[in-house]
Amino acid sequence: MAILKKISYLLFAAIVFCIPAFYNGFPLMFPDTTGYVLTGFTNEIGYARVWLYGGFIRHVSLFESLWLVVYGQGFLLSGTLYLVFKYFFRQAFFHKYALIYALIIGTTTAAAFHVSMLMPDIFTPIVILSFSLLLFAKQLSKRDLALTCLLFVAATGMHNSHFVLNLGLILGLAFLMLFKPMRLLLHDWGITIKKIVSLSTLILFTNLLVCTLHYSKGGEFKATRGSQIFLFARLCDFGIAQSYLEEACSKSRVDSLCDHIETLGLSGRFLWAPESAFYKTGGWTPENEVYYGALVKDILTTPKYFKKYLIKSVEATFIQFFSYETNPADQLHATRVDFVEKYFPSYLLAAKNSKQLKRRYTPESIENSNAVQHAVLMVSMLFFLLLLWDEKYSKHQKGIALFILAALVINAFIVAATSGVYGRYQSRVAWLITLPVFWYVCSKIEAWKTA
Repeated sequence: MAILKKISYLLFAAIVFCIPAFYNGFPLMFPDTTGYVLTGFTNEIGYARVWLYGGFIRHVSLFESLWLVVYGQGFLLSGTLYLVFKYFFRQAFFHKYALIYALIIGTTTAAAFHVSMLMPDIFTPIVILSFSLLLFAKQLSKRDLALTCLLFVAATGMHNSHFVLNLGLILGLAFLMLFKPMRLLLHDWGITIKKIVSLSTLILFTNLLVCTLHYSKGGEFKATRGSQIFLFARLCDFGIAQSYLEEACSKSRVDSLCDHIETLGLSGRFLWAPESAFYKTGGWTPENEVYYGALVKDILTTPKYFKKYLIKSVEATFIQFFSYETNPADQLHATRVDFVEKYFPSYLLAAKNSKQLKRRYTPESIENSNAVQHAVLMVSMLFFLLLLWDEKYSKHQKGIALFILAALVINAFIVAATSGVYGRYQSRVAWLITLPVFWYVCSKIEAWKTA
């Protein structure tokens, strides 16, 4: 009976998370989807994308159907939530509560939207949840420990930002361990130096695994390429790159960008517009990677520019934290279906006639969906504060809640400092704030029932 409950939960929750794709008539796509699919099917290691997610699409689809990919993503998320409820929500019939939670977030937040999209975004919350399990869970069975480690490694390897996210969390925990009061508090939550070292080892192993995968497929022994170019583009967003170049070029015009300072603008145009200064100076080449890497190093090692970068990054972090809108019609002008025609030809008509590509999502429907999510998250934040102030509530649960909040803040900082402020970046994880709140409300209901 227990096995049937488990299987029923996983199957049903996965279906709930795929509802946006079902409604669309085809898995949701984004401009970057094409790049990931081509990376997986051609085994060519390009810039800014790890191979693992492309390989995930290639193999989970069985070379036949992209529906298997989104359902696989839904299954992985529901499985991760099952483990989280099993070890953190110690109530009878936790299967029932896990299913109720899946229904709530699947219909009111962006969780299902990201499950239904052919992008690695849904693996970011899986990274945070599996990290939480390895850090806070008590008496993990050997089987569940192995599953959690596998989830953590696989999810971390799906996107290059996950390495930075994990590194930020580990360094934060290591820093707190330096202070005795915080060290005692972490010990009360079940966090030990041994766990921090084990997680650090797992993160290093994942990085080496991704590097090895790239090298085995003809690429360099690197987790990702082009990160310095993306960071320079972000410095252009902040206006810092322009200020630096104006000062440098006033002293010597040896820099090839000196003639293009006035054309440097927002990162999107710099990185992708064919007429941008980036492409006029060579585009995506190993030489440019070295060149822009040197520029970034010079800028960020200059105190006055580094100070500006920190200030602007912190400001952008606050903006990013509260930017969690979803929009299935976003950047449709750059969304292509040629990969569907090439690798999944029998689904070409379904892709072309999906609501997304037929532009059948009205601004009103998108706004209404975001309004519902906004209301849910705002109420959750209010209850989150009540949770922290409740002296009778479990300290262990408070620790988990604070860790999730820290992960959301670090996620916002990473993307705001290196890429830009986009709703997609935070909407993939913002819904996690509802998890400790759901447990808190359920604990109050259970207490009221037994009173």
